[in-house]
Amino acid sequence: MKAKPRVAVIGFGAIGRHHARNLAQMEGVAFAGIVDPLLSARVSAESHGYRVFESIEELLKSPVDAAVVSVPTATHYPIALQLIDANVVLLIEKPIASTIEHGLDLIVRSRRRGLPMMIGYVERFNPAIIAAQRLIRDGLVGTPFHALTRRVGAIPPRVRDANVIVDIGVHDIDIISFLLQANLTLISAQGGMAKMNDRVDYASLSLDAEGVVANIIVNWVTPVKIRDLTITGSAGYLQVDYLRQETRFAPGRDFVPTESYEEIIEQYEAGVLLECPVERREPLRLQLEKFVAVLHGAEYPDPEIALRSLRVALEATEMIERKLRVKVVK
Repeated sequence: MKAKPRVAVIGFGAIGRHHARNLAQMEGVAFAGIVDPLLSARVSAESHGYRVFESIEELLKSPVDAAVVSVPTATHYPIALQLIDANVVLLIEKPIASTIEHGLDLIVRSRRRGLPMMIGYVERFNPAIIAAQRLIRDGLVGTPFHALTRRVGAIPPRVRDANVIVDIGVHDIDIISFLLQANLTLISAQGGMAKMNDRVDYASLSLDAEGVVANIIVNWVTPVKIRDLTITGSAGYLQVDYLRQETRFAPGRDFVPTESYEEIIEQYEAGVLLECPVERREPLRLQLEKFVAVLHGAEYPDPEIALRSLRVALEATEMIERKLRVKVVK
């Protein structure tokens, strides 16, 4: 790969514009421009001084080494396929594709051509998660036995084709697997359609993470935006706030039996959450820095991990939809 790989962004939507902003500012990359079939998107991109292309075919007439695929999930597969066939290295926004078959095909084709392929699980690059990973790795949490995540808020207008589990729940599926270094098995999934009539918009998943109980709560209904994670272990408890990029830790402690209600309250109040050092930075920028490093030969996460996360999300979706179909029949 050349000293400054030429990287394009496919799709100038809610996320694509942030990829473009970062790539245009990075010194280790040459920003090749934006591809978007929508005239309004191209006009907006041009107003930022970016070069624009109407189609992948038009882009490929110019030199390009890599691309960020930031388009609706349903179009990941055909667009990524076209770029892989042109020997373009990809960072594909999560999930890898809308089906397991399509995701596996992209992995196989990229490997045949010797092309690296990253999947955009940006929360792995959240500094608060990096701090949490360090606590777990250093043994301060002890042996984890329970994980709980909440990713809730109003539905973003950009979402047009994926349900809440596939669109945002996969972040938490991936993070639990990533932090615990465990394969996940779906135990149960409940949910439904609170505000939407064509796809699941709220869900609660119960997972087995190789012996660790994991629960994921996700919805597009809660009027406030919450993104948090807790992990409880034999030696301590950690708490992550993704949005504020805060990680807190409480060392394990024992409660002394007492018949006094006041003493019970005092014991609960004695538990202390300690603020952990977190170097706050934009997670997407950190992810793109990793992608650029990959273009220069660095190692990259196995895309099959993303495939496993998608599999769990689709299994949960099917479980919920099956229950909903049974209710309708009754």
